[in-house]
Amino acid sequence: MKFKHLRKVFLAVALSQMIFSLFLFYYVEIPAQISSLDVRKFDRSQVVLDKDGGVLNVFLSKSDEWCVPVPLDKMGSWTAKIAIALEDKRFKEHSGIDIIALARAFISNIRSGRVVSGASTITSQLIRISIPRERTLYTKLLEFWSALRLENILKKDEILELYLNRAPFGGNIRGIEAAGNAYFNKKAESLSLAESVSLISMLSSPSRFRPDRFPEKNKEIRNTKLDYLAKRGIISLENTSLAKQEQLTGRRYPMQNDASMAVMHVKQYLPDESVLRSTIDPNYQILLEKNISEALKEYPERITSAGIIVENATGAVRAYIGNSRHGTSLPDAQVDCGAAPRSPGSALKPFIYASSFESGILTPASLLADTPLAFRGSAPRNFDMSYRGPVTVRNALSGSLNAPAVRVLRMVGYSAGKAVLNRFGFDLIQEDPLYYTDSLILGGCEVTLLQLAAAYRALAAEGSYMELLWNEKFPALSKQVISPEAAYLVTNILQDQKRLIPIYQEIFQDKNMSVAFKTGTSYGFRDAWCLGYTKNYTIGIWVGSPPGAGDSNLVGMQAATPIMLKVAKEIWNETETRVTRPPGIYLRNVCSLSGALPTKNCPRTIKDFAIKNVSRTNLCPLHKEVGGHSFIAWPPEFSNWMQNYENTFAPGNNVKIIRPASGHTVILQNNGGKERIFLSAEGEAPHYWYLDGKFIGISRNGKGIFTDVGRGRHKASVLSGESSDTVSFEVKTPMQIREKINKENLNVLN
Repeated sequence: MKFKHLRKVFLAVALSQMIFSLFLFYYVEIPAQISSLDVRKFDRSQVVLDKDGGVLNVFLSKSDEWCVPVPLDKMGSWTAKIAIALEDKRFKEHSGIDIIALARAFISNIRSGRVVSGASTITSQLIRISIPRERTLYTKLLEFWSALRLENILKKDEILELYLNRAPFGGNIRGIEAAGNAYFNKKAESLSLAESVSLISMLSSPSRFRPDRFPEKNKEIRNTKLDYLAKRGIISLENTSLAKQEQLTGRRYPMQNDASMAVMHVKQYLPDESVLRSTIDPNYQILLEKNISEALKEYPERITSAGIIVENATGAVRAYIGNSRHGTSLPDAQVDCGAAPRSPGSALKPFIYASSFESGILTPASLLADTPLAFRGSAPRNFDMSYRGPVTVRNALSGSLNAPAVRVLRMVGYSAGKAVLNRFGFDLIQEDPLYYTDSLILGGCEVTLLQLAAAYRALAAEGSYMELLWNEKFPALSKQVISPEAAYLVTNILQDQKRLIPIYQEIFQDKNMSVAFKTGTSYGFRDAWCLGYTKNYTIGIWVGSPPGAGDSNLVGMQAATPIMLKVAKEIWNETETRVTRPPGIYLRNVCSLSGALPTKNCPRTIKDFAIKNVSRTNLCPLHKEVGGHSFIAWPPEFSNWMQNYENTFAPGNNVKIIRPASGHTVILQNNGGKERIFLSAEGEAPHYWYLDGKFIGISRNGKGIFTDVGRGRHKASVLSGESSDTVSFEVKTPMQIREKINKENLNVLN
């Protein structure tokens, strides 16, 4: 008993000395040991926002904690009120030390014979969090004194905001925003009354009352605190009852992790900045993810895709997917395929053609030879393994013909060709031009999807190139890399919609929509590309496997183009205008065969575009007349080819569907199933088949394909080169056929 009495006396003396010392410290001019910097400086999670301010991604702080500071007015309507009521009810009145609470703690500790209450205030707790010290009576005294000082430096709301942003909420969770996300998958401003009380109640013992590990304990203390708040009149009895009925999920939610690969590009600008605002549009990001995910359902898991949407006016990246398999356990799911060097296939052809337009060598109507030519001991052939003979530049580029493209590169020159590609941002093409030679235009180099998107955006922006913009704090400077006129001519050619299957032609015509696009397929079917652009946006799609394994389905027009077209259709704005014609472009009469200015010997002329004071004005060299006899003087590359291939050259050889016939009715033998039908066409092969707008396969050598169809009306479409055909047919059950016959007979009788 004597020992217990002595302990009480000792505590009384100690607390009295503490109070005396506080006043002594405060009123005697002792140098301050606290500043606003001490409480404002702390490790924060890096947060990347979308262009509208929504959270895209959160990263661990340098202390390996989740800590996402938010302003007090973003903590919801309940959090601040409840924190004051439960943690420091006289917070608004005291000056850092609650004298009443201190006196009550003094008496309680004397009666208990031990420290059961420390009379801490929100301000003193902020000091303790900010400057960790060994827990002694002296440090308690120092915290109280520092709290008095801090109250003279910061406003009450600033102190409360800092405390709620730095308070521990169990594990590596700091602050109310991170706690709301971790335990309720909500921002702090969206927390309900029950959720706010649940979190603030944790502060007395964060590890003990974690709602994910100890939901029953958290619920118990939450309900106790709700009763206390109701008793004090802070919340109504009705709200108390409703709050008690809310159930705890008992789980820990992951932090926001959207557009993760796009975020890594955003972070490169300011890697240590706590909050970064990206250029990502959340709606476009969702749209791109949806369309790519749907397309990949048709492919094995080893095939993935990357995609990007760029705003042409600013170069801002509005959506980006580096690897649609990212976040899975699949091999190579962490590879950012959009930034990985790949073979572009034919995707670089437009830039070499643009150079030929800018230099005046060619115009869209100029004649090119799609005939064999020497290429390192072999002859480059087209994707369909055939040659077409005489073709215009317009048809050669829109049809992505290889032999004419090589001839254009040779006209431009290897050095000039490499230089123009470098100007368009393809900085991976660094070898001597003679290292690449003809392969430069056929995919014998490496580029990235990001580079292609920036380059095609330059075509949409009248030849003005800028690096892609990920963070609007760092706008890129633009530079003219090709003339507006040359860019327009390429765009005009790539807007040719005859390459589209009819269902897309119809959609685009209904929307008065125009999209320029180019495909690419790398050697060995390793990469499928499609780059498309309207006046407002550029869209890039890549489909392939990260290790570069080949797959016969990896064809640009088949794998990547449908994704690009669907995205383009969805982001098309009815107010969007078409790409405007620069003043340097004019229409002129040219020979329909040579594309040069006509002579009196040219039997037919057409109008086509040219660049003022740039495009060549040479006369047609093909149509001749000797002794009253007219003939065509074919250059050697044509005459030699025609002698060997005159029986196979069939200009205008349009594809036409033979089976099924248009309007045909197929009888379904299995009422609840599908019927296998045969599709065949005549005309230039290979034939790319679509059923109701969905790609179903390729037929070669006129063999046709089989496919399964269900009841109802269908459209079958075939695409070959620049030609296409569509038929409509219907699949009916025998019962439907009989009903139709009976109905017709009844009409006759009536």
